[in-house]
Amino acid sequence: MRAARVFGVAALAALASGGCGPRLDVGSDLLWTGLFEAGNFDEWSGDGNGAAWAFPSPPGIVEPTSERVRSGHGAAKLTVDAPAGGGQTSAVLSRAGGSLPEAAYYSAWYYLQRTIAVGTYWVILKFRAQDATTMDELFDLDLVNLDTGEMSLQLYDHRGAGAVLPLDAPAPVVPVSRWFQIEAFYRNAQDDTGRLTFWLDGRQIVDIAGRSMAPTPWVEWNACSIAEDLTPSTAVLYVDDCAVSRSRVGPNGIIVD
Repeated sequence: MRAARVFGVAALAALASGGCGPRLDVGSDLLWTGLFEAGNFDEWSGDGNGAAWAFPSPPGIVEPTSERVRSGHGAAKLTVDAPAGGGQTSAVLSRAGGSLPEAAYYSAWYYLQRTIAVGTYWVILKFRAQDATTMDELFDLDLVNLDTGEMSLQLYDHRGAGAVLPLDAPAPVVPVSRWFQIEAFYRNAQDDTGRLTFWLDGRQIVDIAGRSMAPTPWVEWNACSIAEDLTPSTAVLYVDDCAVSRSRVGPNGIIVD
């Protein structure tokens, strides 16, 4: 089982409605958006239900940017420096809380400047859990390398002994030098109605259904760059147009029935 990948962040309070989202037409099912148009991270942390942080800082950096955006005028720039033997570096945007709904869709857009060789791991989306006393690791969506030289995705389950879970769409190619969307449906049930589904640019890549998920209803979602042993060691990941919704956002930014 690999080591925990997110360092101590205080438990966060219940989710409330955050920033407005004029560029995402998802109707009344929209719970929260992070669009970065104000040039800060108030959408994530201003209501006390989220955070933008890096560890160690530096070399981990979380900063608003206008140098590369998907739409509008702002985005987030997550920078890590993770040389071989140097340990983990984290740059994280998070939302959490006991009143996040049991079931919701979590969407974020990402931009990779170049292909990176991943030695140990590189996490770009994470769900965490909480038991009676502590927060813990749960599911990580990782970037990995294919033999073709392209980048792909891998889902890691921290529960039990820890394991890589097989994808329904083997070796999906993650684009470089263009924006791509990762969307997840997470039903955090403590019985066999639990479910976790991921889409890459609208294409379903894995669906885990009929299983208990976390030990309690508490949920944390991270859009992040958490890495150990990258080549080149410094990697930049841009994030934009994030949303939590009761209905599917989809790659066109609207609800998909």
